[in-house]
Amino acid sequence: METIAFVTGANKGIGYELVRQLANHMDHVFLGARNEELGKKAIHSLGLSNVSFVQVDISDQNSIQSAMDTILGQTNHLDLLINNAGVALDFHISPTELKVEMLREIFNINFFGTFQMVQTFLPLVKKAKRGKIVNVTTDMASQTMFDNGDVHPLNILGYNSSKTAINSLTLSFGKEFGEDGPEIFGVTPGFTTTDLNSNAPGGKFPKEGAKIIVKHALSEQNYNGKVLNEKGIIPW
Repeated sequence: METIAFVTGANKGIGYELVRQLANHMDHVFLGARNEELGKKAIHSLGLSNVSFVQVDISDQNSIQSAMDTILGQTNHLDLLINNAGVALDFHISPTELKVEMLREIFNINFFGTFQMVQTFLPLVKKAKRGKIVNVTTDMASQTMFDNGDVHPLNILGYNSSKTAINSLTLSFGKEFGEDGPEIFGVTPGFTTTDLNSNAPGGKFPKEGAKIIVKHALSEQNYNGKVLNEKGIIPW
């Protein structure tokens, strides 16, 4: 049975690198992007015969279902779903200045979008021999590490808390899936310089951040319900 992966938010940055690196290990990788033009440009740039484009806007359930239908037209299973798509709209905005409308938008994409992706694609993941769902998160979403000053001290309420909610989602689904699978876990690549943070200097290159995610995604070890960084399991 062919090995199949689907990566959302993959026309640039870490998502693009995830697709490129996974294509060396999987029989086929679907590159998901909201913008069709940019997604197809990414496909052309990669130039890989085992990568194809799927349009998906994770804030839109109809778009998610359409992506599911597109993938179902080519395969009946999904070995790996990487929920990478997300936004960070409140950089440089303090919690007291954050508008509730922006907070709702962040959660609608990051949390509710990821939730809908998991529920919609779970039947395909269950049909794989060892299906996995990987939610890309941030170490700043760890309440323990953030409070202890073990991570970057960016106090961005919307982005951080939406990723904390994704960690909670990961734990809840993991408890339901249990030992029989599929697996669901979160991975933070750590501070990585991408468009998400306006290409803030000093971070990893996207290919380095993606390498951490790919390492855990392809690992033989079972990380169901856990959140990891490059060193292993991190606290909540």
